[in-house]
Amino acid sequence: MADKKRIVILGAGFGGAYTAMYLEKHLKKHKDVFEIYLVNRENYFVFQPMLAEVVGGSLDLLDTINPLRKLLPKTHLYVREVDAIDLERKQIILSPKYSHTPTEVSYDHLVLALGNVTDFRGTAGLHEHALPFKNLADSIVIRNQVIDVLESAACEEDPALKQKLLTFVVGGGGFSGTEVVAEVNDLVHKLSKQYPSIHHEDIRVVLVHSKERLMERELSENLSRYAEKLLKKRGVEIRFGAHLSSATPEEAILDTGERICAKTIISTVPSSPNPLIETLPLPLEKGKIVTDAGMQVKEHPEIWAIGDCAAIPNLEGKGICPPTAQFAIREAKVLAHNIAASLLGRKKKEFRFKALGMMGALGHHSAVAELFGKFKFSGICAWILWRMIYWMKLPGFDRKLKVALSWILDTMIPIEAVQIKTTPSQGIAQLHFETGEIIFHQDDVGDYLYIIVSGEVEVYVTKEGKDRVIAKLGKGEYFGEMALLNQRSRLATVRCLTPVDVLALRKSDFGILISNFQELRKDFEETEKTRRREIG
Repeated sequence: MADKKRIVILGAGFGGAYTAMYLEKHLKKHKDVFEIYLVNRENYFVFQPMLAEVVGGSLDLLDTINPLRKLLPKTHLYVREVDAIDLERKQIILSPKYSHTPTEVSYDHLVLALGNVTDFRGTAGLHEHALPFKNLADSIVIRNQVIDVLESAACEEDPALKQKLLTFVVGGGGFSGTEVVAEVNDLVHKLSKQYPSIHHEDIRVVLVHSKERLMERELSENLSRYAEKLLKKRGVEIRFGAHLSSATPEEAILDTGERICAKTIISTVPSSPNPLIETLPLPLEKGKIVTDAGMQVKEHPEIWAIGDCAAIPNLEGKGICPPTAQFAIREAKVLAHNIAASLLGRKKKEFRFKALGMMGALGHHSAVAELFGKFKFSGICAWILWRMIYWMKLPGFDRKLKVALSWILDTMIPIEAVQIKTTPSQGIAQLHFETGEIIFHQDDVGDYLYIIVSGEVEVYVTKEGKDRVIAKLGKGEYFGEMALLNQRSRLATVRCLTPVDVLALRKSDFGILISNFQELRKDFEETEKTRRREIG
């Protein structure tokens, strides 16, 4: 058991989840050689190509996901955020959950499958006022927003405000943007029939795209033009050669100078590799980890990268492999083989694959598809092909059955305007502690800044088994900033002397606060220096 090699996979998108699935097949014959660990922020795998149908209501929320424990029964799962990666010690530091103590997971082989994230850096207002479309939670938020503005518009008497509520702007005309604008357009027009005070001509849906045609990188020009013509026929306005450069609570602002009054703004661009990748001393190309054709990182034979965060040479084309599901699934099979081969002393493979084609749904029983570079389909035939192919690719028979039933019921039962609201995550949490309780211990991870609303605490350090009190803090004072400023563990323990109420600001929100207010940052740094001297 002690000689088993540990393979740790970070991320459970197509690349990470399928790598684990293929490794489990190798595990059947070599269970004494290695074990598999998977780290993901959710306990499920999302079938991304069908997310737009969740927005439109054709599929239920759970139809597009598979529980990871069911999908990967032989894999050890950690449902956590990755806080840091220590390449020298070969350890992954996972963020605390229900405690202040981080979890450390060691590895012999590490697979980086962290994907990409929505990146609003450098675009004022989009982070605050535009809805991203990246994961299942985003799909739910967009659907809720559409229903919410329809409900508000139905009883709004101010014509200007009503127009804003019924205007929807989507940024990005790639596959994600085109599919989501088609679903939003269908959803709004279907649901509007349930509101007597909302008329068809009141609704405005706008797609903003920086290129000269839709899905330019993925499809041939005639299919792109077909998609454009179809969306326009259904009432979608398209702004070519324009970027969604900013947003406010009242309007979307384009780089052409046009301002579109709207309460719903969705952005499918830009995206960038996971920020955690930038912190690693690994070779990068446009933010992606450079690998060889076997997905192994140069000069780090124990590290592998796959999917959206990897720059894998495209031996059957030009440049690097595109960040698509069909590539990631096939990359995973080769990667699993190569990891097993490296452990067993066998020959590794190079990844070679030529894209089979691309497909995009346009809503309302229509789609576009291009297969093998020469077979082109559009309309209902392409839509049937789109559904059939993706249905076959869904992992798990029970998931296939649920999706098939949802599609059948969708043709018979009218769509319903029901919101599914969850409790929003608070940027500032209100916490209460009783006398004698420890808020955090010395050496715990720094995850929050605490501001005392009422009560009193004492701060003490433990050295050589002895406790030394260094401060007593009361109403209006704060603590916890030292670990956040220096990205390190806590240097002292904080204990309540009386019942205490505090406001807790998360590390990410603390970072945003001090990056925007330099004077405030200086105050925190001065306090930190004073307290460091007191600790000694």
